[in-house]
Amino acid sequence: MLNFWATGCPPCRTEMPFIQEVFEDEEWRGQGLVILAINLGEPHSTVKKFMEDNGLSFTVLLDSELDVAEIYNVSYIPLTYFIDKNGIMKDRKIGAFADKADIDWALLNSIMEGE
Repeated sequence: MLNFWATGCPPCRTEMPFIQEVFEDEEWRGQGLVILAINLGEPHSTVKKFMEDNGLSFTVLLDSELDVAEIYNVSYIPLTYFIDKNGIMKDRKIGAFADKADIDWALLNSIMEGE
């Protein structure tokens, strides 16, 4: 699961706790789920403070020059890609997830698409 976001994006901030819930879900961990959140253009200190203030512990990468955003054609955030273990993009969601169940549903759909 590859999520593009920024701290100044209200929908991004709204979905972060739901991503954390999925990250902590033992069932998803057991299936090998990896969550990477790519912050767009913000300083390390800003992102670190946001993560600490919100109790978030999943992996965040910084796209300081927006090079990765360009590769993935990110026009809107939040934007989430679902990529299988072979590196094949299975699905994407533009906009925020409404809750953990919304992410669970998207993950299940991306898994079923691969079968």
